[in-house]
Amino acid sequence: MEHGLERSPDVERAAARLARPRSRAALACKRLLDVTLALAMLLAALPVFVIVLLLLGFAGDGLIERRTRLGRNGKPIVLTRFRELPGGAFGRALQRAGARELPLLLTVLRGRLSFVGPRVAAPGTSYTGPRRLMTPGLIGPRSGLDDDEYVEQWSLWRDARLLAGRGSVHHSVSNSSS
Repeated sequence: MEHGLERSPDVERAAARLARPRSRAALACKRLLDVTLALAMLLAALPVFVIVLLLLGFAGDGLIERRTRLGRNGKPIVLTRFRELPGGAFGRALQRAGARELPLLLTVLRGRLSFVGPRVAAPGTSYTGPRRLMTPGLIGPRSGLDDDEYVEQWSLWRDARLLAGRGSVHHSVSNSSS
């Protein structure tokens, strides 16, 4: 039992499936891809990161906002992103490009988030079922597949398709931390 949660039969089935050697190897590849992509994106976005920090620093209202959500096994995670960007049209353009979400890449590097996974859950919400077995994602499946089904049917190939834009996705973290 993790964090006071009982393991139902569907959780047991999903846990057994994810514990298979082939699944464990695929999950290790998923983590390696998360780290590689996060590092590449952070390096590529470093100039934007600096511009946003300068814009927010001049605004004087604080740089970041934090939201606590539930992650893998129901453990609390802190999602950090930049505050709303000032600067008129320039700030709005940066915001539309996703610059507010850049600090979430650091959370991916720490292993608290993945690029693809089930939705994060707000504290106090029901967090049962197989979804709690996987690290939540920045994006995840949308088309008729709930988070528990995503975990039960998880494959590295499905995640790659979602990352490549070949599937319908939800934007988990952006929607939950607004």
